Amino acid sequence: MRRLIQARVLHVFVLVAGLGALAWALLAPIDQIRCHDQVMRPGDVCSYSSLTGADNGKTQTYEQRVATAKSARPVVAVVGVLVAGFGGLLLWSAVRRKDVDEAGQPA
Repeated sequence: MRRLIQARVLHVFVLVAGLGALAWALLAPIDQIRCHDQVMRPGDVCSYSSLTGADNGKTQTYEQRVATAKSARPVVAVVGVLVAGFGGLLLWSAVRRKDVDEAGQPA
């Protein structure tokens, strides 16, 4: 019986984790966009440096960085839905299943 309760708690945890990821993807604000520890504003450009610190000529605008941050949200939302669905399916099947004791007899 204890194992059954532990399994159901784990199923609920998976379900809640998936719903949490979905909620974050839909509701969380975009963090401040930064370039080398400086907060970027619309119109700013950030240049990349190589591992040695030399300027390699590559740049990224504030708008590109915002688009990159926003593009991760649909992926997190889909993964959240899949994880929540999996947890819900596990929980649903555990609840539907008759409780069976270790000898295989219905409890």
